[in-house]
Amino acid sequence: MRRSGWVSLVFGALVGTLVIVLLATTVTAPSNATRTDCVRLVVSSSTEKGDLVAELAERYNNTGRTFDGGRCAKVEAFKKTSGATLDLIAEGWNDIDERQPEPQAWMPSSSLWLDLLRQRGKGDLIANGPKTSLATSPMVIAMPEPMAKELGWPSKGIGWKDVLEVNRNGGWASTGPENAKWGNFTLGKDNPRRSTSGLAATIATYFAATGGDYGKIDTAETVQFVRGIEASVAYYSDDSVAFLKTLYEEDQKKPTPYISAMAMQEQMVYLYNHGAPTGNPKQLGKEPAPLNRPLVAVHPSEGTMLIDHPFLTTAKASPEQRSAAKDFYDFLREPAQQDRFRDLGFRDPEGRGNDKLAKGVHTEGVAEPRPIGVPTGEQIQKMLDGWEYTQRRGRILLVLDLSGSMNEPFDKNRKDKPYSESRIALLKPAIRKQLEYLHPEDEVGLWTFSDGYEEKMPIGKVKNVRGPMLGLVDNLTPKGDTALYQTVIAANDKMRREFDPKLINAVVFLTDGENTEAGTKEQVLQNVDAERLDNSVRIFTMAYGAQADSRVLDEIAQKSKARSYQAVDPHGIDKMFVNVFSNF
Repeated sequence: MRRSGWVSLVFGALVGTLVIVLLATTVTAPSNATRTDCVRLVVSSSTEKGDLVAELAERYNNTGRTFDGGRCAKVEAFKKTSGATLDLIAEGWNDIDERQPEPQAWMPSSSLWLDLLRQRGKGDLIANGPKTSLATSPMVIAMPEPMAKELGWPSKGIGWKDVLEVNRNGGWASTGPENAKWGNFTLGKDNPRRSTSGLAATIATYFAATGGDYGKIDTAETVQFVRGIEASVAYYSDDSVAFLKTLYEEDQKKPTPYISAMAMQEQMVYLYNHGAPTGNPKQLGKEPAPLNRPLVAVHPSEGTMLIDHPFLTTAKASPEQRSAAKDFYDFLREPAQQDRFRDLGFRDPEGRGNDKLAKGVHTEGVAEPRPIGVPTGEQIQKMLDGWEYTQRRGRILLVLDLSGSMNEPFDKNRKDKPYSESRIALLKPAIRKQLEYLHPEDEVGLWTFSDGYEEKMPIGKVKNVRGPMLGLVDNLTPKGDTALYQTVIAANDKMRREFDPKLINAVVFLTDGENTEAGTKEQVLQNVDAERLDNSVRIFTMAYGAQADSRVLDEIAQKSKARSYQAVDPHGIDKMFVNVFSNF
């Protein structure tokens, strides 16, 4: 008995030791993040879920997960608007702005971008495979709750026809004299060539205008309807995430709503109401500041697009990268990761929401959105071409720094071209190219500044002033100092005096330096403060080169409720102008 007990004791100890060893082996197995033999997989996600994808990529890398008999992958996650990524993929990928590497997996917000890529004849750049979706989110008209209720929501459905009717009847005053303080109905909308929210809103508008018959896209009635909607747009953002950040900040300051409505994904309404307007999951863990005017997700009564968030693999991906991409997709579809998508306000891949989402976007008891038919790639392209003529036109004052430093090399520390070329020489062709892109019915004028400011060309229709302005640009000669502050104030004052409520009134301001003349930053910020979005001037700033005072330019743009841009590399000058002018 004693021998038998002794043997049992030894056997038990051996088993216990073996279990401990196995557990230790499991715990200390190297993660993909630390292994050096893993397949590199670069993924590019749309901006509204970019931080979430980065979080889940880190989770994937730390699992020690393998595929194909022991291979591992290390995922590197980046984010960029779907339209910008489409352009880069179609053009051979040369990201001179953000220098992001070319992805092997692309996660745009919508399969519509794949349709447009095919419409360009570039569909073969994406590998063929089954239709995939990580999550879904319907496009909604997000409105401050008090405004939605004034239109009868939630007992009454609200659609694009109601938006059109408010402004046709004279703005918010038509809904009651006490609402006159809200001014016109102002709509926030992304540029449909760059943003999924903007593209989906444009399609939904055409759907409402045609009653769902996309064969009527070109009719006079459709064009009139769409033009009426576009006339209420404050300006065309290139990324609704940035717009939401400003909206959130303004809610804490202003007694009146910053904007009447914005076309966006339902998921972004959820994030906004939970204190994470930029989509950063880390913000959800904090106690958000109470909102004065939470947003409600209004499902357009005519019907709306369901954004499907596909997972696409590029044709350039190697066989190993394709296997890695499939494994990462499978990982993202597992329950634990799908729960994180639900945490951030997404619906499941089949379009189903839950009570938590409905409460977060204030749609409890409201009918589910009615999906609309998806147009073909050819029809989408026809809508985008039509949008060029129905969009709200811009009235733009282009203000260029002509101080002596513009004669200096773009980068004094480099001898190779284009870095060794003068800043003014590099700038002129970019301006000429952008002037050629402007729509003939837009309005544009030109100022320059150094010690002071000078009007070179009064504002006029592009079709009338483009030729003379091109000649002026060719003959620009830098000299003197940088009266940055004086010029911003003067340009803003001029545009306020001549404000045209039918147009997007904006200053596009470029400088390569910092203020050297009289004035203070505080005076400038007070002068450009946009108290109301529908009657204030937007000042879009461009920091040209590494010496530009980008911090001050950021503050000026933010105070005027616009955006700031920069070109720290000469290869990015053209792209900077494209990004700036995509707001008009």
